[in-house]
Amino acid sequence: MSSDADTIVYLLNVATLLYKTFGLFIIVVSTIGNICNCFVFLCIRSLNKHPNALFVIGSSIGSLLYINIGLFSPIISVFSQFNPINRWLFWCKISAWLYYSAGCFSFICICFSALDQFLLTLPRIKWQRLITRIRAQFMILFTAIIWLIIFLPLLIFANHIQTSATTFTCTISVPIISVYSTYWIIIGYYFLPIILILILFCLTRYNLKQFLRRRRNLESAMVRVMLIQMSVILISGIPTSICIIYSLATKYSTKTYLRSVYESVILLAFVLFTFFTNGISFWVYLFASKMFRKHIKDSISKLKLFKNRLTIFSTSSTTRINVLH
Repeated sequence: MSSDADTIVYLLNVATLLYKTFGLFIIVVSTIGNICNCFVFLCIRSLNKHPNALFVIGSSIGSLLYINIGLFSPIISVFSQFNPINRWLFWCKISAWLYYSAGCFSFICICFSALDQFLLTLPRIKWQRLITRIRAQFMILFTAIIWLIIFLPLLIFANHIQTSATTFTCTISVPIISVYSTYWIIIGYYFLPIILILILFCLTRYNLKQFLRRRRNLESAMVRVMLIQMSVILISGIPTSICIIYSLATKYSTKTYLRSVYESVILLAFVLFTFFTNGISFWVYLFASKMFRKHIKDSISKLKLFKNRLTIFSTSSTTRINVLH
């Protein structure tokens, strides 16, 4: 018994350490990356001229919300023993609603981006131009509204349950709503995106070998980068989805506390890895694509040149004023 108790304490410490180190690292890296994604694909003309940029921006916004909402409260709780979800009812309701909605929205936008990249590898021009900016905007807006509506019951039924005289726990007051949201997150965040990305990954890779061997433009480079991103997502998403399905299948099975803790820590590690792969798209683009780095460098150099011109203009204007006086 004492050895089991020591193992449980050790595993709980491992979970705490994962939040303190890997969780905090994910928040910093993903937040910087997602903000840079939005800035780059909004402000650099050579990168935002294609509708795919809108999908990258949508995915980055969803990822930013999903990761920060999902990790903010647990990490605050680990460091300070203060959990905003259990303290504020408004945050309990809004965080559950936005967390699930943003996660599914982010991955569906990645699917849209993968679909767009697949269309770019097709030989016919009409298929390459099937997704326009207007259609991309409509797809993003429609997807966001759909997921917000699907997870609206979480906003309504998330509530505080008093566990002691001074503490509360955020939970879903109606058990069937909890099951409903769990199945939808499996469908929208794991099952559906992974299947779509896997299919599009195979088709795009095939087309890339057939039609883009001699193309050296930005679009073909970005397709290759998207293939790398999709493979990273598949590596993290498939084992995590298997763990979640296993947890649901054995939810009502009799388990020892030690086994439950083991399963929770393993699932936490996989979920954190999924958070990580969801939030590193900017860094994948940056390190995997020379063309992407070149456009960022050119944009920064132009910005510096503009600043230098302003400085010269300001200096010359000041000199003229002094001469006049």
